[in-house]
Amino acid sequence: MAKTYDYLFKLLLIGDSGVGKTCLLFRFSEDAFNTTFISTIGIDFKIRTIELDGKKIKLQIWDTAGQERFRTITTAYYRGAMGIMLVYDITNEKSFDNIKNWIRNIEEHASSDVERMILGNKCDMNDKRQVSKERGEKNENNPSGGGGAVKITDNRSKKPSFFRCTLL
Repeated sequence: MAKTYDYLFKLLLIGDSGVGKTCLLFRFSEDAFNTTFISTIGIDFKIRTIELDGKKIKLQIWDTAGQERFRTITTAYYRGAMGIMLVYDITNEKSFDNIKNWIRNIEEHASSDVERMILGNKCDMNDKRQVSKERGEKNENNPSGGGGAVKITDNRSKKPSFFRCTLL
């Protein structure tokens, strides 16, 4: 059977439990949004093929559990990742502060040339914001310089993040 894509790109979503990694993945892969919170057990993935600069790129997007008890399972998936999206919840300052711990995990378990992007999620809940836009934008833990804020309830802001991580 012939390949239906030009490139395969493995992306990993990491971050604390409850920051919206699964919702972000479902919004991008299936154009669906569910307000029901279901915690990921271990790891899950979705596949979506996109077209970028005339090339078909198959994105294999891995959604990791954020709980400490699953770290030994999920860190094994860092090795083959070409891009890692670190997600925090703008309404939860602790999830933002924990980005430095997630970066340490990347440095320990991922390849040295893996692309990184930090995303602030739940921007539709701006009235409950605990992490200022300025603080999120100036995150010194973001060596790739890529990042941004996403609001997945309206389906407009999540595509550029996945496309940008693919371009990095």
